[in-house]
This record gives sequence, C-alpha cells and structure tokens, in this order.
Amino acid sequence: MKVNVAPLLKQPIGAHTDYELTESPIDPRGENAGLIEAGVSSIDADIIATHTNPGAYVEGDARASVSLQCSRCLKPIEAPVKAHFAEQYYATIDVVSGDPRDQAPRDAKTIGSDFWVDLTPLLREELILATPLAPLCRPDCKGLCEICGRDLNTDPHEHDTGSDERWSKLQELKKFRPDR
Repeated sequence: MKVNVAPLLKQPIGAHTDYELTESPIDPRGENAGLIEAGVSSIDADIIATHTNPGAYVEGDARASVSLQCSRCLKPIEAPVKAHFAEQYYATIDVVSGDPRDQAPRDAKTIGSDFWVDLTPLLREELILATPLAPLCRPDCKGLCEICGRDLNTDPHEHDTGSDERWSKLQELKKFRPDR
C-alpha cells in the first residue's frame, strides 16, 4: 500500500489522516504483492498517519489470513494473524519549500522526494513477526508417524519395534526395584 503523505505534511504538526487497506485475495501483480512473500492471502488494516516534527508517524492494526503448514502433520492451513505496528518516517525534503531537511538517523525509514510512502514492507515485517512459529491445524493434531510417515490423524496405527540393544543395560535397571 502506497500512501501520499504530502497533504498530511502540509498540515500543522499533530494533524492525522486515516487510511484503510482491505484486499482479499492479494493481487499478485498489485501494489501489495510483497505481502504474498509472507504467505498473506488477505489483509484488512486500519492505519493512522500523524504529522510529526521529523515527518510522519504511522501506526495501526492489521488482520490477515496467512497460508501456513501445520507443524505436526504438514497439511496446508489458513491461520488468522493480528499485528499492531508503529513506525516513524523521516522527511528528507520540506514539502512546502523543497529545501533539504536535517539528516535522518542511520537506520530510519525516510520519505522520498515524491512524498509517497510504501507501507507494504512494514506490514510484511509485522505480519511475519506475528505469525506463529509452530502453527497447528488443530490443538490435538497427532502429526505424522515417525516410522512410516503416514498421517496419524486419518490413519492411527502402531508399529512393532524391536528393542534397541544399546538400551539393554537400562532395561536391567527396571528389574532392580520392580516396586518403583
């Protein structure tokens, strides 16, 4: 999502502008195509940009549907992800006079001479951070069989496994005190 902050920066400090982003599904050739890299299939975001002394302060909330894989059974799933974000963008040029402004901090996000701000990288980063590390298709997912790889949710089974000879000495310890 690209927003033009020039009208905002022409207003007094403290003025704010609201933006809304709703896209379902994400167009792979649109301006939000960068969200697809994070697995986002749809997004709904409410954004507020506030004019600050160094530029524009952007904050908001995003709700997205992210395509993931269950960490136990590897089935594809869609998970809802919510993220709150806030970022200061520094103006490099004064919007009224066109004069250069003070140097922005080294790793700061800046507003270029066209006064358009691309919020897609910010949204992508925040949604990636909010995505669960080990998503599950359901809380009681049994996963895959570690021997044959079949899905234990649809095909519960057991394998006859012989005991490992390396553990035979430990088996003898069980017989030492059978009451425990």
